[in-house]
Amino acid sequence: MRLLITLFAMTVVLVAQAEGQMAATPPNPWVGAADSAVTDSTKQTPQVPYTVDAWGQRKDYALALGSVLLVNGIVWLYNEYPRGANFTQINPRSWYNNISGGLTYDDNHFANNQFAHPYHGSLYYNAARANGFSYWASLPTAIMGSFWWECCGETHPPAVNDWIATGVGGSAIGEALYRISSTVLDNTATGSERIWREIGAGLLNPVRGFTRLVTGQVGKVQPNPENPLDRIPNTLMNTLRLGGRWVADSGSLDEGGEVSESNAYTGMIGIDFQFGDPFAEDRRKPFDFFSLYTEIYSRDKKPIGLFNIRGNLWATDLNRSDGNQLVLGVAHNFDYLNNNAMEFGSTNAQLFLLTHWPVSPKFGIIGELGADAYLMTAINSELAFLAEVPDTSRFREYDYGVGAGARAQLQLRLFGRRFAQAAYRMVYSHTLNGSSGTLNGEEVDTWHVLQALRVGLFSPRWKNFGVGVDFFWYRRDSHFNRTELMDLTQKVRELRAFVTWEVGRGLNVN
Repeated sequence: MRLLITLFAMTVVLVAQAEGQMAATPPNPWVGAADSAVTDSTKQTPQVPYTVDAWGQRKDYALALGSVLLVNGIVWLYNEYPRGANFTQINPRSWYNNISGGLTYDDNHFANNQFAHPYHGSLYYNAARANGFSYWASLPTAIMGSFWWECCGETHPPAVNDWIATGVGGSAIGEALYRISSTVLDNTATGSERIWREIGAGLLNPVRGFTRLVTGQVGKVQPNPENPLDRIPNTLMNTLRLGGRWVADSGSLDEGGEVSESNAYTGMIGIDFQFGDPFAEDRRKPFDFFSLYTEIYSRDKKPIGLFNIRGNLWATDLNRSDGNQLVLGVAHNFDYLNNNAMEFGSTNAQLFLLTHWPVSPKFGIIGELGADAYLMTAINSELAFLAEVPDTSRFREYDYGVGAGARAQLQLRLFGRRFAQAAYRMVYSHTLNGSSGTLNGEEVDTWHVLQALRVGLFSPRWKNFGVGVDFFWYRRDSHFNRTELMDLTQKVRELRAFVTWEVGRGLNVN
């Protein structure tokens, strides 16, 4: 529930922020009245014997390490006392058993493994990121924090799926939340405005809020980052969608493993946040461009049924002439799809080609081709109960695997806004744990092929409002090497109709 509240708080705060920052274009749009009030001596870069980041935060190894331990301590206390969990009776013997026993897979619910754990990992990540470390230094911190929990925070054997989802998947969420909280913060603000900005940023990024509190950054009046891209990019778009979603599938799978046909209508709230411009050439640090999209449903097995993040790690221009642009890059992606019809989660790296072709001053085309490498996938499967996991307390309804994939997208734009879009995505995953277990004493080899097609139409804006419709088609083909097991196919169709409210200005490339 706190995550849900945070998402809504993010939307409200960012809408207000975007309106204030983009309503006008002064000679220097990054310097407001509050900045002008700072004295010249304050604006000078302080001469300090230690390294500070763009926000003036000292690189503090001890505080970063202490924050990781604090996160694990709070999670342990919550599981031990309010929950009364049976896996928190840790001691040196349990630590030795976990380390010597090696990695395995667990059987937790999909939402717990694919969403709660990555969010937990974002806290580890920001223990370093909020203390002056870069993306590349914070990523191993998240992996380390997850390892500490897996080996020493619980008596369950350490799970490789948790380690990847928490450490690597959590880093994508962590960097996105760090960048979003940066758009809310203002080091030059004072009074009630400063208080509300710090509270808003703290809700979005609790570990950063804690760090700013204990280091005194919360009330310290000082310059904002010298480079505006460390705070608010040139393009920033937040689009709210409100509407309905009709789902028809040929075999959904619920948490109990029961398969049934369904036709369901649910209300839907979508939040489409885009930070930066993937075609910009002024700077291309990790997540200088990223997109975050989430959907909240009124009637489904989980309120948050979709949560995707894509952040560019590296990009270079292959062509930039006559307005035509071709960009080659690498992205860090996180996927979470969990509703009554389909379950899919992944942490993956993507190699992409992105092109922008302005056909005329009013009409343009954006196209994308991508290849994905999946560190870990989680895919619903009717035979996942074959998985060999220790201390099984339930039949897990999804498979874990590794694989590769491809994607393509074409977007038509009018007056700088998309009005038509088509996208296709394919995922191949070879199962490592799940239905690739044993049957009658013999091993089962399993692989899944997922396909997704999306076609969307969007109306022109009227005072930042518009309407849209999206059609989605999903297909899952599950193949087995045993003749006793019949190959399975699941098909899902979704139709969504919604009104939109746009704040800011951006490319909407996803």
